[in-house]
Amino acid sequence: MQQDIWKFTGLILTAAIVGYSIGFILPTILLMTLGILGWQIYRLHLLYKWVINPRKDPMPEMSGQFYLLHRELSRKNAQNQKRKRQLSTFLTQFRRAIGALPDAIVLISNTGKIEWANPNAKEVLGIRWPEDSQVRFSDLIRYPEVEAILNNVEPPELGVVVRSLSNKDQTINFKCVRYTKDQRMVIARDVSRLIKVNQIHTDFVANVSHELKTPLTVLRGYVEILQDAKNLPDKFVKPLAQMNIQSVRMQLIVSDLLYLAKLEDSSTEKDLQPVDITSVVNTILEAVQPLIEEKRHKLELDVDYSLKMLGAPTELHSAFSNLITNAIHYTPENGLIKLRWRMSGQQAVFSVKDNGPGIPAQHLDRLTQRFYRVDPDRSRESGGTGLGLAIVKHVLQRHKAELEIDSTEGVGSEFKCVFPRDKLLNKLPEHLKSSI
Repeated sequence: MQQDIWKFTGLILTAAIVGYSIGFILPTILLMTLGILGWQIYRLHLLYKWVINPRKDPMPEMSGQFYLLHRELSRKNAQNQKRKRQLSTFLTQFRRAIGALPDAIVLISNTGKIEWANPNAKEVLGIRWPEDSQVRFSDLIRYPEVEAILNNVEPPELGVVVRSLSNKDQTINFKCVRYTKDQRMVIARDVSRLIKVNQIHTDFVANVSHELKTPLTVLRGYVEILQDAKNLPDKFVKPLAQMNIQSVRMQLIVSDLLYLAKLEDSSTEKDLQPVDITSVVNTILEAVQPLIEEKRHKLELDVDYSLKMLGAPTELHSAFSNLITNAIHYTPENGLIKLRWRMSGQQAVFSVKDNGPGIPAQHLDRLTQRFYRVDPDRSRESGGTGLGLAIVKHVLQRHKAELEIDSTEGVGSEFKCVFPRDKLLNKLPEHLKSSI
């Protein structure tokens, strides 16, 4: 900048001297000033042309402030070109990765129009890119459940599962996530094979359990007959007693497996009816009272007798019974067990809390898996089947509820069944109550 100032000052002084010598000082200075201004405008025009298209127009010769500006623009342009090439490479890699995924990926605008789709969108959804560009997604995919998650501000994380309208053997899982401020990404996956495998697994467990039920009943019957024999040799007393214990345990496992299969195959909605939870809890406590007295447990109840809900009474009885029985079995003698059924905010919570040994944190996420045991030896000694919490989880899922587990080693455990507001009978509108 200083160099330009000295240069312009020198030119004007030269013009002033020349003008003075010829007797026209002011016109000469004005003419020089206009020449300097015109020259600067011309240089600015050359710089502008280069900025607009640096590849076509050669780099102009610059000096002074224009040279510094030109150099900084060149540096910025080189950085931008490098960043553009990197972004182009990343975009190419991203599209290749998206294209390799087995899922259908579709980008839609906030107005619901298709802005991009990967090749698998054609296989799974019948959406072709770029032929279907700017077509409304809902005009091609006509599922009310999918339309609902597209219009939802916070779509469910698990998405929705729908049966294909064009292929009855195809089942598709749809998810919708926010991609950018103006775009959403729809992810569709063909889960037909997974559902089929799960159904085969469920049918296998149910069939095997059903087939085992009859021979186990026969085996246990003969064991009891032998135990009642008057002239039974002493060496057979203990083996027969162990056989009886294990056959009973096997029958319990088979019964629980059959019950789990029933929960997976049937729908809860048709079984919904008003349930008095306090009555269910009282029935369970009457059945387990001998166990409580045997271990000399102290029982505390905190129950809202007016709080009722819609549900399947048999399933809720099974779930709550498993939680209460577990607390009794795993809490040492003279322990404290607290049962609670009350509102917590906008939800109803049934909880079972004990002061037992507690559960290590690394086991909490796997407790509801079938046959998973924190301490296998101790669990088998207590007579558990390893399916109780799996049953609890399935029952709660069918009631749109959640199981929350809070446990600290050496302090105790608390199992909470959290039910949504729409399942509470005294929270329903009057016209819905009268229709039930």
